[in-house]
Formats: sequence, C-alpha cells, structure tokens
Amino acid sequence: MSTLQPILKLKVDELFLYWLSDPDTLQDLRESLKQISRGENVNALSPSNTFQYKGHGGSPASPLLRTGSPGTPPPVSPPPMTTPSPRSPRKRSSSTRSLSNSLSRSQATKLFHEQRQSSNNSKKPIQIPQFYFPFGKPLSKQENETVLQRIKHVFNTLPENKAYRNQMEEVSKACKCPKYWRIPLFLAADGEHSGYVTADMFITMWNKLIKECHDDASRFFRLLACPGNRYITADDFYPIIQDVVDSHPGLTFLQDAPEFHSRYIHTVIARIFYCINRSWTGRITLPELRKSNLLSVIALLEEEDDINQIAEYFSYEHFYVVYCKFWELDSDHDLYIDKTDLSRHQDHAISSRMLDRIFSPGTVLSPKSVEEGRMSYSEFVWFLISEEDKKSPMSIEYWFRCMDVDGDGYLSMYELEYFYEEQLQKMESLGIETLPFQDCLCQMLDLVKPRVSDKITLHDLKACKLAYIFYDTFFNLEKYLEHEQRDPFTNTRDPEYDGPEPSDWEKYAAEEYEMLVAEEGNPDQQEMSFQEAAEQLDEIDYPDDFEPDDDEIMAVEMRQKASISELPQRNQWVGNGTPGGGSVRTDFSL
Repeated sequence: MSTLQPILKLKVDELFLYWLSDPDTLQDLRESLKQISRGENVNALSPSNTFQYKGHGGSPASPLLRTGSPGTPPPVSPPPMTTPSPRSPRKRSSSTRSLSNSLSRSQATKLFHEQRQSSNNSKKPIQIPQFYFPFGKPLSKQENETVLQRIKHVFNTLPENKAYRNQMEEVSKACKCPKYWRIPLFLAADGEHSGYVTADMFITMWNKLIKECHDDASRFFRLLACPGNRYITADDFYPIIQDVVDSHPGLTFLQDAPEFHSRYIHTVIARIFYCINRSWTGRITLPELRKSNLLSVIALLEEEDDINQIAEYFSYEHFYVVYCKFWELDSDHDLYIDKTDLSRHQDHAISSRMLDRIFSPGTVLSPKSVEEGRMSYSEFVWFLISEEDKKSPMSIEYWFRCMDVDGDGYLSMYELEYFYEEQLQKMESLGIETLPFQDCLCQMLDLVKPRVSDKITLHDLKACKLAYIFYDTFFNLEKYLEHEQRDPFTNTRDPEYDGPEPSDWEKYAAEEYEMLVAEEGNPDQQEMSFQEAAEQLDEIDYPDDFEPDDDEIMAVEMRQKASISELPQRNQWVGNGTPGGGSVRTDFSL
C-alpha cells in the first residue's frame, strides 16, 4: 500500500488557523497594534507567548513542534506589520510618519532605493522623431527664403510693382506652383477688390500660407477653401475652372460661347466630386484631396494642348456626350429631369423599381431634389457615369445605395428578389426564356462569393470584380442580355495598344462622341422613317442557317433611334443655351 503524503499548503494553513485562534496570540496582536498606533517599534512577540500545536487528543502532533525539544528554536510570532491599522484615519498622524521614517531607514529599504536610483540614471529618454505631418513636412528656411526672393524679383519687373489678373502666371511659377494656380493665388492675396496685388500683399499672404501648409496638397486646399473651412465646396472650384475655359488652347472655340461656360464648368465639378468625394458629403476634405490625382491633372493642363487627351475631369468630348444625353431627356429644357424623363434613357433600359429607388430619400440625390421630384444636371452626370461604368468603386457604391432598400448596409435575398421580379416580367413580355429567381440567386452568390451566405455587403461586391454583371442582372435587362450572349473568351483589348486600358466610361464616351459626329455629318440619316428602316432591314441578305450580323442590326437600330430623337447640333448653339438654333454659330470641332 502507498503511504499517505500530506499536502504542505493545507498543513500550513491549518497551523496558521490554530495559531491565529489562540487567545494568547490574539492578545499579543492587540498589544502590537496599539504600539504601532502610538508610533512605537514592534520587533517580535515575546518568547513567553509562544504556543504548542497539539492534536485533537491533547498530545503534541510532532516532536519537532514542541518548544522543549532540544535543538529546535522556539516558534516566533509573524513579522511585524509595516502598514497602519485599517481602523486608523485616512490622514496620517505624526506618529505614523515617524514609523514610516524609521522603516525607510532600514538597510533593505536603502538598498532598494539605491538600486532603483541607479537604474533610473542609466536610462536615457528616447527621442522619437515626428512622423505624421497633416499639412506636409516643413521645408527648410533656406528654401522658403529662395522662393520669397524669386517672388520679389518678379514683382520688381512689373510696372508699379503690381500684378494684375493676367500677370499672375509669372508669380505662380515663382512660387513653384502650376500655371492654373494663379487665380486662387490672386484671390487669396485679396486681388479681387483692388483688381491687382502688390508685392507686400502677396508676400504677406504667402508667408501665412507656408507657415501653416508645407506641401502642394495642403496649400491648394487652403487657397480654394473659404477662410475657416476644413473642406472645399463646389463653388470653390468655379474660379480655377473658369480660368481653364478662358485660357486653355484646347478650349479656344468655347470662348465665343460664354453661355455654355457654366455647362462645362458644372460638368467638370461634378466629375471632380464624383471621383474624389468618397464620403458623399458634398464637401472635399484634405485627406480626400491627397488620395486623388486632381493636382497632377491640373499640372498636366499646362503641358497638354489637346484637352481631350486629359480623360480625367476636363475632357470636352466627355462633356459633349453628357450634355447631349441630358438634352435628349430634358423635354422642357429647364436643366432638370424627372422620373418620367429619366425612364427614357437608353430606350427604357433602367427598370422602374430602380428609378423609384433613385428618387427615394437617402439614396443618391440631394434632399432638395428628392423633395422636388427631379434630378439636376450635376446629379445626372453622376448617374450617367455610374450607369456606363459599373466597375469603378464609386459606381459600385452608387448602385449599392439604390438596391439597399431598407438601408441596413446589406443586400438581402428579399431585396434581390424585389428587383428581379420586374426583370422576369420584361423577359416574359419579350418572349425570352426566363431564369427562375432561385437559379439566378445561385449564380449571383457564386459570382460574388459573399462572406455571409444570406446577405451581400459592399465589400463583397468590390472584392468580386464582377459587380457590373451583378447590377445589370437586377435592373438593366439590355446589358444583362449582352452579358449572357457575349463570348467569355473574346478579348476586347487592342493587342497593338500598349498603354493602360481605358475605363468603360472612356470607351462609352468615345463611341458616343463618334456616333454624334457621324450623325451631324449625315443629317439625311436623321430623317429616316420607321418604314424605311424596316425596309432596309428586310433587304439584308442573310445566309442560310445564320443569324444576321450584330453590327448590321446595331447600325439599323441606331438609325431608328436617330429618327425619333433630334440630337443637338454640335456646331450650332443658340444664345439662350439650348441646342438646335442657328442664331449663334460656333465651331466646336476639335
């Protein structure tokens, strides 16, 4: 049989309880507490107050614990308490302070303090250099002084040391700023009131600017934003874009038609906010500006004479396509379109339920537009780019807001079924074989691969890279059928083109622009009736067992659309800002 082994901890606890419950021990503890409260030193209990641990039968439990055993030191009381009694008041008395001082003078305490002091002296503070500069890393004083000397030299070469609006280009270059920063610099130096800026006015403004802002992004932001604002509004961009219209060599033909300056400027501003203002607030912040390529595009305006080579923001061809599309829908030409007007876009391509969502509160239109039930021109710019380029992050967010009916941040299966029901009805009316919702849902879940199987998030759609197929399936039947009939192995990229692949919006704008130019060059095609178009379609000779060529069908369909919609004449603009008249002729060819 195995021998019993006592558990040391339990045995020690038992001994302590017996010692603590002994009447002599309690009396000694009370006396020690009284001595501590009086400030006296307590070394140990007197040997006479020790006790013997006895078993339950009264005999000693072990000879080692007997006080009379030879060679065994008598048990002593526990070490003295170094803390005041819990019953003592919070305020330390003079006796308590004297006790603390006496204890601190002990050898162990002195040794501890010496070791701690030596360790503190050996540690040197670590200097961490600044690594976050919200307004850019400060430049050297010498570099700033060099810029100031160049500014003074430029003003000294001007008559009366004054720079007028048309003389700010040299001042802008002296500041190492792009050419088209000249108007914001002029306005920031308070040149609008006097019509000019002096050297003192400009240097005062420039010193204040470089004191707070140290890089191009923060300086451009501060020049455009109103004083005290931490954001840029749409109106803040108006002066700089107006300067581009007035002076850029690629827009000289537009200078003779000032009534269309506002159209072009609002298109550019809408595109800027569409690409930069990812927070959907209508206000561009400094971090949003830093993440964009706006500053590099503005600098490129000075180097590139062909405005259409700058596809971002400023392309005139893109503006012309957008304005023509808006003009086709704006039946009363008040620069606003309602739900009925928008439904005619691309021959009723957008489902009615999606149109209802576009004009619903909290989606993509401003509260004022929702209340009035109409869409402004700037909001149409957002709509058209989102519709024709569903691969961009902003477009994915645009349509996600529309499809999220309950606004919970997820696309549930009920919401998907709600939009797909109308697609089924359209396919049945056109005699197209339909796909049940359950089968369509399985395809879409396999396409998106959401992290949660029963709901789709915005992150899921951005990560799958096929959001354009997902969206077209639920509210654009024409594009959905194109995706279904397209050969997945067809490579649409030009093998001879080595540059970056253009976006879907750039492809759409280029095709539409060429089509509009071709229709203006052949005005007889616009007068073709439906009967003539049908006769031309019947005259096409198709080989046996082959379908008609898609290009031929597309050409006939475009001529049909041309016969029912009068596109604005590209080279003729009337003075009131509406295309079609001939009172003012301006050559818009590039």
